[in-house]
Amino acid sequence: MNKVEFLFHAIDVITHPMQNCIKVKGLEHRFDIPYANDFAEQKMDLIFKKSDNPLPVLINFHGGGFVKGDKKHRHTISDLFADKNWFVINANYRLSPKHVFPALIEDAFLILEKLPDMVAEYNLDISKIVFTGDSAGAYLAAMLVACLTNETLRTALDMPSSEIKPAGLIGFCGPYDLMSAMLKPMPFGLTVAMAESFTGLKVGSDISKLKDDYKYAQYISPVDFVTEKWCPTLIVYAEKDLFCKGLEAQMIDNIKKAGVYCVESHSTKAIDNHCYHFNYSTQASKDALNKAYEFLSYVLESQSTTTNDSI
Repeated sequence: MNKVEFLFHAIDVITHPMQNCIKVKGLEHRFDIPYANDFAEQKMDLIFKKSDNPLPVLINFHGGGFVKGDKKHRHTISDLFADKNWFVINANYRLSPKHVFPALIEDAFLILEKLPDMVAEYNLDISKIVFTGDSAGAYLAAMLVACLTNETLRTALDMPSSEIKPAGLIGFCGPYDLMSAMLKPMPFGLTVAMAESFTGLKVGSDISKLKDDYKYAQYISPVDFVTEKWCPTLIVYAEKDLFCKGLEAQMIDNIKKAGVYCVESHSTKAIDNHCYHFNYSTQASKDALNKAYEFLSYVLESQSTTTNDSI
């Protein structure tokens, strides 16, 4: 276990009780459903309320610095979204350093491939799909949107074509400019350890090698692939984020410049830091989650309007 794996493992252990302190009644749960059979990580939990109407879909990806994390640490956040009448897929995916980029993107596409087969069994409306996640999971959600809306990126990463069109993206404290994040110095060589784990490239003390020597260097930052085909987006961030400070600004700017609906919610206090929305008792968390619920309502309303206008 390298230093960055140790750090994020410790974070998972310490924060698990806080992140799963709320229990929501009246939900159906299906745990550890395989979406592929090649690797142990390729499993998902399904959380939903039974409904006579087709349910919109929300796919959640956990954080953990790309090296740790598990869907079991995201039970409460999944339940909260399911309680708002979304069919929630809380997904695991392959982690570094055992599996390097773009393995996590491949897993996200495998989940999408399963969706048409789930429509009848779970009464789903897969024309209304929102991707979300925290930290590394927010990055994965954004990369999935980027691949689905930008053919150049999808082709460069050799991802399959998909009929799925994202209806929305909610990113909680994500490193959308991942190259800048990896080049940013951090104590104890943490960014070097994370970069080497994520890419599989040994850079030693010269982290700048990433730009010149890594074959996917120009394809790892979703901020670089925003077009007018991007989907409505909510960006939640912490002004004083220890890990992702400032990495949201260009993402928000690029989405707005593309003419796509984009809103934000942020914390200002140092105590409300990276992924502060998991500290559910705080006002900052409540504000962020309320913004997320409002955004999900907007997505449904805008999708309904688009459908009606096309009839």
